[in-house]
Amino acid sequence: MRFYQAAILGAALAPGALGHQIHGILLVNGTETPEWKYVRDVGYHYAYAPGSYPPEIEFPKTPPQMDINHPDITCGRSAFDAAAKTETADVLAGSEVGFRVSYDGDGKYGVFWHPGPAQIYLSQPPNGELETYQGDGDWFKIAYGGPVANDEWMLWGAPEFNFTIPETTPPGKYLMRIEQFMPTKNSNYSQWYVNCAHVNIIGPGGGTPTGFAKFPGTYIVDEPGLKIPENQMVNGGYVPDEELRLLEYQAPGPAVWTG
Repeated sequence: MRFYQAAILGAALAPGALGHQIHGILLVNGTETPEWKYVRDVGYHYAYAPGSYPPEIEFPKTPPQMDINHPDITCGRSAFDAAAKTETADVLAGSEVGFRVSYDGDGKYGVFWHPGPAQIYLSQPPNGELETYQGDGDWFKIAYGGPVANDEWMLWGAPEFNFTIPETTPPGKYLMRIEQFMPTKNSNYSQWYVNCAHVNIIGPGGGTPTGFAKFPGTYIVDEPGLKIPENQMVNGGYVPDEELRLLEYQAPGPAVWTG
């Protein structure tokens, strides 16, 4: 619970007033790859002018997105601008991959800044070209990191989210999307941290993904999972810890496809 004060400040202040997190590092079998090599780089929040920070200070990229209906909810703020220069990582179906927080409100190599879940989706470009794909096709979910106890989120304060590519995933090139977000009891005030990696999945295939989503388009403002009751919040005081019921939380979107 040691990060709850930052979570409350983040909910109370304007998005530009406090940094949060970006996930610019792809992990392949536990090996860290260079930042933004395989993950689409993202732009500054509107509150920060270009050049207002040195290039190595990525704080202006970290504030959340608040509008689930904006195109930037697909892969991050202005992420498509970096698509053509993003390389594609070969990953084996059945292997472990992950995203690492590359910068948060405290600086480089941070942690998941807010309480809430993370989900991983895959989307295959219709023409096989990731460099020109805006992510406006179908997405299927392959991983979920939610609560692990009634008073504890799996990833809150963790530096990375690791998961397994389903072994029967059809081979080919995909956008791989992480969304980590803080649901709240307030309508239209969830906070979103989204990034996309370019991956080429190698394997025998044989599976048929199900449960597709669109971004934007699938999530709605007041659905369970975005606007949640107080007993599903770890928020430093609204509900005593012993009365929290995080295990009742239901994440938005389709079920996880496991292959």
